[in-house]
Amino acid sequence: MNTNFRINTGLGYFAAVLLLAFTGCGGSFDSTAHGLVTLDGKAISRGMVSFHPLAGGPAVYGPINSDGSYFVHTGREDGLPSGEYAVSITSHEAPTAAESSKGGPPPPGKSITPAWYRMKETSGLKYTVKPGKNEINLDLKSQPPAGWKPGKNV
Repeated sequence: MNTNFRINTGLGYFAAVLLLAFTGCGGSFDSTAHGLVTLDGKAISRGMVSFHPLAGGPAVYGPINSDGSYFVHTGREDGLPSGEYAVSITSHEAPTAAESSKGGPPPPGKSITPAWYRMKETSGLKYTVKPGKNEINLDLKSQPPAGWKPGKNV
């Protein structure tokens, strides 16, 4: 093997490693979704937003921050696949006790979100997530939707 071949091969490997380093490990999803969660115009300051793909597959989650904002993640990665989603939202007041009566984790506080928003089947929230950045503000109402019957819809 001649010296030029070894140098060129070494430079080729070095260039490939450098290219990988500069392109980074971008996420495997083509979309992101973020927004603000409000109830009757006021930001909800805690809870969880869940995007459920209508085509099937695992749900994508994002915690609601103290300012009402959320950003969804798939597992440990930011973002989600583009497509059609049903959305559910759960939010509870802070627990009133440090632990349960049996010594386990505290029971959740009083529910903030109305019952119909807690399940994808009854929330009425459906969105198309397009490739790229998606701002999806979730404006919840405390007034029940037409036809809502407590206990029958859950």
